Amino acid sequence: MPRKAYIADVTAANAQNIQGITSVVRGDEDGDLNVCYSPSVGVPIELSLMALDVSGYPAENTYMISTMSDVLPDGVSEALQDIQETSAGKTVPDLLIAISKKLRKLLATGTQDNCFDLDGASDVEMPDNEDEEEEEEEEEYPDSDDDWKISTGTRAISTTISLSKQDAAVINRRIRADLRTAKNAGFKIGILSGMKADSVSSIVSLSVKIDRLGLSEEAMQAWDLEPQQYIVLLLRYSFGYKNFETIMEQAAKACGVTFRIGISNKYKPTLVEALAAFTEVKKGENKQNDPTASQLATQQEKAVAGFSNLFISSSLNDYINQQFVSLLKIRNSFAISWTGAKKWFNEKQSRIDNNSAELPAEYYDSDNVADDTLPEFLSSDHLTDNHTLREPVSFPLIAAQFSLQNLVRCTQYCLVCHDQIEDEFEALKPYVCSKPLCLYQYMSLGFGPSVEHEILTQPYVVDLLVSFCYASASNLRLREYPTGMSLSVPPVINRVTNAMPSGFHTPSMNPLPAPVAKDQVQDIMSVKYDMTHQEVVLEEGQSCPVRAGDWVVITVFGRPAEHFRVDDVSYLPTIKLSQVGVTQKSWKDQPQPLNMPLTTTNIAPIPATPATTPPPGVPILADMVVYNRNFDDMEDHSKAESIVVLLETLPSIKELKAYLTKQCRHSEPNLRAWQDRISPAALGLLRWIIASNRSCIIQVDKCPGQEDHEASDAKIRYDQKLSNIADGWVQFRFAQGAPDKEQRFLNALKQEQGNFDSNFPTIFAWHGSPLPNWHSIIRHGLDFKETLHGRAFGHGVYHALDQATSTGYAQNRTNSAWKGSELQISSAMSLNEIVNCPTKFTSSNPYVVVQHVDWIQCRYLLVQTANSSDPYGYGTGQVSAGAANPNSTTNQLSEVVQDSRLTAKSTLNKPVGIPLCAITTSRSFRPATVDEAKTTHLAKKRRQSRSMDLTAGAASDSDELIDLQHLLSDEEDEPQNKGKGFLQNSGIKNSMKQVGTEPQTDFVPGSLDQSQLPMLDPPSYATPMATKSLNRCLKEVLEVQNKIPLHELGWYIDPELISNVYQWIVELHSFESTLPLAQDMKAAGVTSIVLEIRFGKEYPHSPPFVRVIRPRFLPFMSGGGGHVTAGGAMCMELLTNSGWSAVSSIESVLLQVRMAIMNLDPKPARLESRSRIGDYSVFEAIEAYKRACAQHGWQVPPDFGDFATSNGGPGHY
Repeated sequence: MPRKAYIADVTAANAQNIQGITSVVRGDEDGDLNVCYSPSVGVPIELSLMALDVSGYPAENTYMISTMSDVLPDGVSEALQDIQETSAGKTVPDLLIAISKKLRKLLATGTQDNCFDLDGASDVEMPDNEDEEEEEEEEEYPDSDDDWKISTGTRAISTTISLSKQDAAVINRRIRADLRTAKNAGFKIGILSGMKADSVSSIVSLSVKIDRLGLSEEAMQAWDLEPQQYIVLLLRYSFGYKNFETIMEQAAKACGVTFRIGISNKYKPTLVEALAAFTEVKKGENKQNDPTASQLATQQEKAVAGFSNLFISSSLNDYINQQFVSLLKIRNSFAISWTGAKKWFNEKQSRIDNNSAELPAEYYDSDNVADDTLPEFLSSDHLTDNHTLREPVSFPLIAAQFSLQNLVRCTQYCLVCHDQIEDEFEALKPYVCSKPLCLYQYMSLGFGPSVEHEILTQPYVVDLLVSFCYASASNLRLREYPTGMSLSVPPVINRVTNAMPSGFHTPSMNPLPAPVAKDQVQDIMSVKYDMTHQEVVLEEGQSCPVRAGDWVVITVFGRPAEHFRVDDVSYLPTIKLSQVGVTQKSWKDQPQPLNMPLTTTNIAPIPATPATTPPPGVPILADMVVYNRNFDDMEDHSKAESIVVLLETLPSIKELKAYLTKQCRHSEPNLRAWQDRISPAALGLLRWIIASNRSCIIQVDKCPGQEDHEASDAKIRYDQKLSNIADGWVQFRFAQGAPDKEQRFLNALKQEQGNFDSNFPTIFAWHGSPLPNWHSIIRHGLDFKETLHGRAFGHGVYHALDQATSTGYAQNRTNSAWKGSELQISSAMSLNEIVNCPTKFTSSNPYVVVQHVDWIQCRYLLVQTANSSDPYGYGTGQVSAGAANPNSTTNQLSEVVQDSRLTAKSTLNKPVGIPLCAITTSRSFRPATVDEAKTTHLAKKRRQSRSMDLTAGAASDSDELIDLQHLLSDEEDEPQNKGKGFLQNSGIKNSMKQVGTEPQTDFVPGSLDQSQLPMLDPPSYATPMATKSLNRCLKEVLEVQNKIPLHELGWYIDPELISNVYQWIVELHSFESTLPLAQDMKAAGVTSIVLEIRFGKEYPHSPPFVRVIRPRFLPFMSGGGGHVTAGGAMCMELLTNSGWSAVSSIESVLLQVRMAIMNLDPKPARLESRSRIGDYSVFEAIEAYKRACAQHGWQVPPDFGDFATSNGGPGHY
């Protein structure tokens, strides 16, 4: 990887004997190098080399070179500046050699007659071709910036490819043709950098709005997607643009194209966000050690609302980058489908031995993508279509189609091997196949959901999942186990499950073996246990069975079993344990401890009392077992026993969330850090429970004991809550099935439309099942594979219209509630929507028995908590606890009108109130109310206004105008065609003119009076190198300003006001009219916020100083906000040494300052209403900045004192 290559080159450079280079040391920041050059005569020169794009090293990387020495020989700054401007694409050793050569020539001590007498070595024989060498070196360093392409928004400098005009024209036309094809196919195109014939590095985005993917609302909720967002595929060309034919001719790994897929609030991310997406950072790298950077990244992501990962971005990125090109080459060679290519790849590992060889018929299986559940632009296959039409193939379009097809159908494929899952149940969330290696990689590679994130955002859903798993394992009702994760668990000694639970045992179940006698278990060791010092002492002659980090179980008679982490084994025979042991939460339900004869099963454990507890410090006899059994090698009943034991050692959900919340304050949340409290096996099991859940469960009700602020943070959707439900039932929205399961439900409604009453296309009914069954139900769906209660009314899924009937089947007959649960669930049931064709049901009275699974859609999951005063859930005549919610008032007009013949009732004997928002599919079959009709009409108008033609695209998003100009311009043909062609024919030109001429802002650029501004002369610390660097930064920012419309950019720099590059005057303008700040500005007749930016001598290693000049803002103490201090300085960690990064561009700084001023949290920015005369002074701003840094614990830049002076003396205030 580029990062590894960079680190390896730094090591190699340090080992090389490069003349003059005496030290090469990596700095604190990523990509920072501290280099010492020691000339033969004089003081050593300290250099700082900053690699600006390590992820693109070396091809797309360039360097920023600065000196840390106070005194430099003449010409050194200029020489280093020349090297910096030509550093693009160089490796670290090559750059150091260039620095050495340049400085040795500059600082040569030879005579004028022998100017090549370096270091006084007069006996060195110089080559004859000195002049040729000098000419070659001059060619290596171009004199002007015109020879280089400078990308906007960043300081990265990229080289260009030398091409003839004819060749460049051909390539440019092909680039535009490929992107136009993708545009016509329904994708939005974003040019982020390059995408010209002479561009070495280019990044382009292809995106589509999520509401066009045909996903159900349940799928979008489960995948954490919003319909107005975009799925974005980024393509990065590292060695020039390559078309389809070129890529097919080259090796797959040498194509030079990399991919990233993610989500964005706009149709394309910024260049900075795209570069960050391609940065190869190991999972967790630099985050735990740099919490400030992590928090800053989160703030930037929220502020910019840019590119971020999807829930399966890791898996998809790995698949696309590793196999896509290989699969495409196979398809192109044999004319087979993606499915056939995947089969070939798996068997041949992409080695195409004979292109002309005939393949078996199985490789020509259809992909089955052209069905009615996918939109047309996704179900089409550009590769086969264009081969038929004999037109050029667009590689970006094929990549986009492949990526989105795999995203939309992700639940059908394994997230690791990407083979099709052989499973009858089509889940709503993707998972892995049955191969143990895939499960292991899924967990170890981080492809699964974040446990920490789920606990912090949905703690009660996690509580629900763990409770279901515990009940299922306790009653031996698990269908699948976390096999393949190689969990190390303690051996099974005592039985902790219900071996033959009442109501669940069937004749086919084999009874569990009896508990194992102690003398038959070699793993049980007798030790002496010191409870005071948490130590165990092995018996004489015993070898040490553990290592530091292992886990053990210590059992003392009369006390519960305790689990400990081994801290130290270096004091054998004494083993030091963790300070606090973990006690199993249900130890009272266990049989006897290990040191009692296991045949005396009638003896209950004696609780520890002062009379029976040994005095402190006295070792007592105990039994110890080690976590040394491989879970994968156990029998199923032993696996269930182990799962129960591990879950009983887990902290409660409340404790887990409290720990993570506290951890978030100073580092990335990570439960692995709680190493003395959670064993690796228990944490792995918790991950499996969360990751293997393939249903969508969303909280719509406040849980017992849940604080108001917790409910607010959980974003409970009270508007989707059922009404007329008895108190004691907690409600969750519940959805199952593949993303197209809702589509199949819709197809069933269409097919049976003539067989049901148009007023009541669906009915609702309850499905109750014992608690141990729900772990499997939420993973495998409702089915009728097993007969637990008999099938007197035929085969199918049984339902009841009366909740009281289902309650009897849902009661928990065994004491199998997880002790760490906050909910303490005693029973569970679902409310399902069913196609209203009772004559076609297996039975409709007294139970509704439905044999067609596609006719059933789960809508709600209700669980009864142990805190309920009504143990049977029949209700006390009161409505559920959610009535405390101010938004929970029942609106009958917004609820489903049920069929009077088949009405679902609650235990209160009242019809269940079902929100219309819960039945989006069947809603279109019902007669609409007046309000619904209006809404539907507006929705239709919106849909009709969407157009896939290019003109509509140009008008829809002003950012897209630049991209469309790139796609549709024929600049190579302008001398012949005078600009006539596709652009003019499509009507885009007129559309652009109309958009461009409309005034979008009241801001008038160039209206500031320079005489009223605190203008400064260049500071005394100005250096030629720093001045050149700032000039280049200013040039880049002005290029951005010239390309983007003012109202979109939101800031403006008047070049006429910059006579000193160390001081910039910037105006922020065009704020959203709904902001209180914008309203205050309009009332005050102010059209812009005037800022001053000052750059210090340490820039870019130190942040610039940003302050407001005018107008005055309402201070924080008076209720103001916007991150503006009372003195006008910006209160942002980014602008301090604690949060600053040397690779931050001024464009990104301006964007973040603007977003901070617009931020409404905790309070919106307001202008000072009092008539205070005068602008903010520099003195006010400096003092306010220092106060803010002291208050927040931020580090003040070391050169900050220079901002209070001008020209070395006292400055103007």
